[in-house]
Amino acid sequence: MAPREREFELPGLTLAAKVWGTPGQRPVMALHGWLDNAGSFDLLAPLLDGCHVVALDSAGHGASASRSPDSAYNLWQEVGDVAEVADRLGWRRFNLLGHSRGASIAALFAGTFPARAERVVLIEGGIPVLGTDEDSPENLAKAITETKQLRDKAGRVFPDRDAAIRERADGFSKVSVAAAEILARRSLREVPGGYQWHADQRLKATSEVRLTAEQVEAFLARISAPVLALLATDSPFSHRPVFLDVLAAIRDLRVERLPGGHHLHLEGGEERIAAAVRHFFEMPLT
Repeated sequence: MAPREREFELPGLTLAAKVWGTPGQRPVMALHGWLDNAGSFDLLAPLLDGCHVVALDSAGHGASASRSPDSAYNLWQEVGDVAEVADRLGWRRFNLLGHSRGASIAALFAGTFPARAERVVLIEGGIPVLGTDEDSPENLAKAITETKQLRDKAGRVFPDRDAAIRERADGFSKVSVAAAEILARRSLREVPGGYQWHADQRLKATSEVRLTAEQVEAFLARISAPVLALLATDSPFSHRPVFLDVLAAIRDLRVERLPGGHHLHLEGGEERIAAAVRHFFEMPLT
């Protein structure tokens, strides 16, 4: 399936998306990870037969617009964006497919609007970075300071395209060069002096408020949809005990381990993931 481009005009914000499939097929909203883009699903989405997949570029990522200068990038704002886009698509009830940060957004959405989530697939995520009551004041101060410092920055300019791709491959969340190349097709821009990754630098600031474990568990406990969590065997995140402890608040949860790293859906794991997702989508609802 060749993807199509689409834009959604939200209040004060335009979001871009890549779309596979056609209206009338199983509706799936796909949400990518931090500093990635909708191209994150280029290998997986075409394998989801019978699905109408709308993969969003989250605000400040890919081809989507950035939030206004007085705004920030908190996860609950993304929950609102998902609801707005679903309304424009005419999707009263739909499926969610999220990776990493996008998985956290998908889980929070399903807990906020349980009647709207049919099934939820979490790839290497579902739990945002947690905070505590005690660290909230210092965390807010840090977020405000960092956002102010990053507000007018545009990001590093690389002398050539290969250098920019190598930098992404060796970044905080390492990916293969091939995976970085896929992400570059949507986010790497030619600028005076070389190439620059397109992402709002404020995305690198600390979140203004971090939900506590108890708050996240309250969201997850409200999810009425079946949830499939796909975790990588070489994940740097999902082996942490607190991750699985909090995720266990979901009532109807299936957990599968698949070989690979954090970006397994872009690094050769797409066939296994697609098979697991197709099987999950076809399971009868109880």
